[in-house]
Amino acid sequence: MSTILITRGIWPHLTAAVRSAQQPCAVAVAYVGAGASRRLPLPRNSRLVVNAGERAVELGQTCPDDLIRLVNRGVKVYSVTNLHAKVFVVGRAAYIGSANVSRNSATDLVEAVVRTTDPKVVQAARQFVREHCLHELTPTVLRRLSRLYRPPKFPGGKRVPRRLKDSSRRPTLPRLQLAQLELESWSERDQRLHDTAMTVARKRHEHPRTFELNSFRQTGRCPYKRGDVVVQVLDEGRGRVLVAPPGNVLHVRTVRRTNRQVSFVYLERPARRRRQVKVMARALGRGALKKLRRNGVVRDAAFAQAVLGAWT
Repeated sequence: MSTILITRGIWPHLTAAVRSAQQPCAVAVAYVGAGASRRLPLPRNSRLVVNAGERAVELGQTCPDDLIRLVNRGVKVYSVTNLHAKVFVVGRAAYIGSANVSRNSATDLVEAVVRTTDPKVVQAARQFVREHCLHELTPTVLRRLSRLYRPPKFPGGKRVPRRLKDSSRRPTLPRLQLAQLELESWSERDQRLHDTAMTVARKRHEHPRTFELNSFRQTGRCPYKRGDVVVQVLDEGRGRVLVAPPGNVLHVRTVRRTNRQVSFVYLERPARRRRQVKVMARALGRGALKKLRRNGVVRDAAFAQAVLGAWT
């Protein structure tokens, strides 16, 4: 067991350690700039938590194209917009310090990182990353963010105004909605509308082996929009109620008719098995079953975090 402070050659050291890693890494680092996929060549099935909020992307602090390259390698990428930590778990070592994954960090800034092989610290660091693997970024979400990206105009980007609603105690996450659904038959007209809009959704959909495309119908006012995360709770009858993994809204197609509004919502979600609602509720704790059967926006931030975290 050893603990050392690294102040010189931090990125050559980290890059070499990650490249030689024999198992998936766990990383939570606020900003992942251009060239990060080379500087941090994470192996398949690693987990990476970053700040991929629109503000960070627009300022050039996080580069979606590099995140896409990592996803293409099989890395699972998550976003927490109030993340500021820099934690790297590589093999049996944890690196904790000041360094973001950026050219600025590698060439211009004075950085310091503690490397430790203390098993308790390494386990705690890995658990910290795991607890923040909540909002998984799909290829479609990353492509949308890529259109917002602008290279930073000067080292570090512009100063971001502090947002009082951000909390260091709880991750800032996208809006989470529960959609209570039942099996139903569609008219031929609705089926044609669904299939036509599905063509648009398929064009936006990538990595079908890792992320699956799913859809559902909404009658009346449609509360769903791109940027939302939706968890479908499907009542199949005879007491069988299944909860699907969280999905990012990919596309919404709405048609107004004489007496009603009909919308089809298309989701891109991780290809994972659905769970029985009672099993899911037991894992989430007391009162969760009642909360899972509600429809609409989840306003309890702690519960939203628990629901998302249950799928990592």
